[in-house]
Amino acid sequence: MRFLLWLLLAAAVLGNAYVNTFADFTGAAHVVASACSGVAVLGSAVGLWLTRARDAV
Repeated sequence: MRFLLWLLLAAAVLGNAYVNTFADFTGAAHVVASACSGVAVLGSAVGLWLTRARDAV
């Protein structure tokens, strides 16, 4: 499960970099693509944080 979350995080970060650097999106298409990749980054980061190993101290 954590492997898939890390994979999603990496793909979303690369996708966001692609959208902001190389893609020829303008206006609403750029906003939607950036928002989708941002939601994927935040969702996978929260999932990784919630599934972290907790120390029993």
